[in-house]
Amino acid sequence: MTLKIYWKGIQTMNKQIVKIENLNVKIGRKKILDNVHIQFQKGESVVIAGRNGAGKSTFLRCLAKVILPDQGSIVYSAEVTPEKIGFISDRISLFENFTLKQGIDFHTSVFHLEDFDYTLINQLKLDLNQKIKGLSVGERTLYHLSLLLSQKPEILLIDEIIHTIDPYLREQFLEAIIDLMDRCQTTVIMINHTFSEIEKIPERVLVMEEGQFVLDEKMETLGEKIKRIELKEDLSEEIPCIFKRESSFHKEYFIYPFKEELKKAFPYEFKDLSLNEIIKAFVGGQYAKKRNQ
Repeated sequence: MTLKIYWKGIQTMNKQIVKIENLNVKIGRKKILDNVHIQFQKGESVVIAGRNGAGKSTFLRCLAKVILPDQGSIVYSAEVTPEKIGFISDRISLFENFTLKQGIDFHTSVFHLEDFDYTLINQLKLDLNQKIKGLSVGERTLYHLSLLLSQKPEILLIDEIIHTIDPYLREQFLEAIIDLMDRCQTTVIMINHTFSEIEKIPERVLVMEEGQFVLDEKMETLGEKIKRIELKEDLSEEIPCIFKRESSFHKEYFIYPFKEELKKAFPYEFKDLSLNEIIKAFVGGQYAKKRNQ
């Protein structure tokens, strides 16, 4: 199934919803987050990428208050009370022996919710009397999302979950996220490994490397700042290359930051990239750098 997800976009209020300063996290002697400074606006949709072990999940868990940082501050705006932070990860923890109905009743009681939206559950035709442990991974994910959506979160944090869901349920999941952004101007911050299916969603792209954000770009400008060149010869050292990929036929060079002056100075064909290709270039560059250390 080919997903056709389109988001009409929302007008963000340019209101800061969370500010992170000097965030540091260590595990033993290893520094996982290294003096992170960043902020997010109300209604933003953000994707975080980076190689395994870069610190992405730790950062999201700090925002979700699952991990307490060793140093630094995370300051939310006044409307972001604890029940207005939704967090869903690939390590879903639910009351497995509860039935779906018992889980819903418990959740609405804990968060003092007056009603519950059964839309996703009805779409999947789930039996409310079955136990949570009997759900597939994808069904559990959408069930968990239903619980979070009932809170009408101001911030929704999604940690590496989309790639574990089959194409049909993935479409349901993404459409529910888009609807939430449109209705509630929820700030969505997601970590993902594949990007072709979510390319229409993020407004902002972050790349993390060794506990720091090394890229922070708006989607509308990112495509203009990175290009690809295919050559048989070596690239001029005057051109900033973040990643090089070679085959027996040609060499691919990924250029960042790209400037229009380069077209006038060099007789190369500078090609556009999809979000998936852009992220691969940055992550590939990180792995190449690591191998050469």
